[in-house]
Amino acid sequence: MTAAASFRQLVETLPQPLVQQAIHKTFIEEDQADRERMVQNLDQSDSKSSPISDSQRGRNYDLNRYSNVIPFNHNRVRLQGKNDYINASHIQLPAELSANKYIATQGPLNHSTGDFWQMTWEQGALAIIMLANPVEGRRNKCATYWPASIGQQIKAGDLTVTLADERPMQDCFAVIVRKITLAHKLHPRVTRTVTQLHYTEWPDHGVPQSPLPMLRMMQELRSRISPNPEIPVIVHCSAGVGRTGTFIIIDSALAYFAKNSDYEGDYVQDAFKSLRKQRSLMVQVLEQYLLCYQVIGYTLNNKQ
Repeated sequence: MTAAASFRQLVETLPQPLVQQAIHKTFIEEDQADRERMVQNLDQSDSKSSPISDSQRGRNYDLNRYSNVIPFNHNRVRLQGKNDYINASHIQLPAELSANKYIATQGPLNHSTGDFWQMTWEQGALAIIMLANPVEGRRNKCATYWPASIGQQIKAGDLTVTLADERPMQDCFAVIVRKITLAHKLHPRVTRTVTQLHYTEWPDHGVPQSPLPMLRMMQELRSRISPNPEIPVIVHCSAGVGRTGTFIIIDSALAYFAKNSDYEGDYVQDAFKSLRKQRSLMVQVLEQYLLCYQVIGYTLNNKQ
């Protein structure tokens, strides 16, 4: 994309207009190609050979929050039981970029809350990253899938979900930390604790005013909640693509650059192209794509 031999050099040249133009061009071309593939896949979705056919079959269609944001068959999360569908995708970047595993998913619908918690239990997740608010711009963006008050329980299929604690993150009031316990009726002696980190100030189709709350949240995630990269972190916004994809690239990059001083080539571009092959529309708008460079560049410049 540029003449830069390393990612650090690329970050240093970001203010240059020609570099910015090249970055914009890469995003626009990849985004256009992805959207064209998505339209083609939707047009052929009735075919068994379609890469998204599972999402359109029977009642599965009504489990999609948005008709054009749907998982590919090859890496979709499969639930145990008769109906295995949930609008969620296993995400893993190439090994040279990251060892972290993720599940990118839409904000649960009222009638898919049980499926969401079933997925959380079956995948052994310790952390849920929530990047949307239930209502944004007077539109419903995500069901409130956790209990309303501390100590309250809700039933979600075979699971009992209890809100054990809820408080703002220390020194970061834009993030709410919720401790949630899960108990399964088929495993009465086993309870699990899942931590939800809810970032409340990231606008839909936009970027946060400051990267610091997100960086603080990622630090908490990887140092205390889910440090093992083999355990998938569940990440969702509303559609599970824009804010979700942006978070995944930055979180993966922080882990990479914590161990490596540089990357040969353009880390953001390589990660972005990989994500778009695993779930359409990941990192949905140009501003989010640029945010990846800005936040990663900020951390590299402040790396001790």
